[in-house]
Amino acid sequence: MKPRIAYVFGGSEGIGLAVAERLVAAGTRVVVLSRSETKLAAALVRLGPDARSRAVDVTSLDAVNAAVAGLVAEVGVPDLVVTTAGYARPGYLDELPDEDVTGMVATNLLGTINVVRAVLPHLRAAGTGTIVTTSSMAGLAGVFGYTVYSATKFGVIGFSEALRREVRPYGITVKVLCPPNTLTPGFEEENLHKPAEVLAAEESVATLTPAQVADTLVRALGRRRGFLVVPGRDSRLAAVAIRHLPAVVDRALRRPDPAR
Repeated sequence: MKPRIAYVFGGSEGIGLAVAERLVAAGTRVVVLSRSETKLAAALVRLGPDARSRAVDVTSLDAVNAAVAGLVAEVGVPDLVVTTAGYARPGYLDELPDEDVTGMVATNLLGTINVVRAVLPHLRAAGTGTIVTTSSMAGLAGVFGYTVYSATKFGVIGFSEALRREVRPYGITVKVLCPPNTLTPGFEEENLHKPAEVLAAEESVATLTPAQVADTLVRALGRRRGFLVVPGRDSRLAAVAIRHLPAVVDRALRRPDPAR
C-alpha cells in the first residue's frame, strides 16, 4: 500500500527532495522539513500545491518534537517518515574543523535519533508505519578521509538495527538507505575537501543522481522485507564484498603508503 502521509526530513533538496517528488506523484500527502526557509520555498515550487513544509533543525529534540506534534494535529500521523538530513565534511582527522566534527555527529546521528524519538510515539499509537533512516556506503565500510562521517553513518545503521528489533511488535518497519556518492547540492563542496588519494580512488566509482537513489528507495518501500537499501549495482556488489571479502576491501580502501 502506498503511504497516505509522509514526512521527509531533509526534503528541501538532494535525495530527500527527489523522494518527496516521487511520493507526491504517487498521491501521497507530503510534508518536507529542513532548516532553510528559502530552500523549502523552492522545494514547494517543484512539489506543487498539495505539499507542505516546516522549518526545523533536527539537532534540537525540542524543535523536532514541537514540529511533529504540530504536523500530527494539522495533517495527521504519517505512514512514512524519511530522514535524509545530514552532511559530509571529508578531510584528514587531525585537520577537520572542530565545528564540523561536532556538526556531523549532531546532524547525522543525533539528528536521526531526534526525528525517530519525535515520531515514534505517534506511529506506535497508530500501530503501523515505516521509518527510513539514511546511512551511506561509508556506513558499511570505513573510508580514510571520512573518519567522523563514517562513524556517524555506522552509528545510524547500529541505531536503526536496534530500533527495528524494538518496534517490530508495534507493526512498524525500519529501513536504512545506504547511497554511494550522489550528485547532491553539497557534493561539489564536499569534493573541495577530499584528500587527493580519495579523489583519485573515486575516479572509478559510479556516482548516482538523487533521482536514481530515490527510485531505488521507492521500489524498496513496496517490499516489507529488506532492511538495507543499497542503490546502484556497483554499490550492491561492494556491499557483498564488504561482508564476505573484508581483507580485499581493506586493501582497496586504506590510505596508500606515502613511502611507495
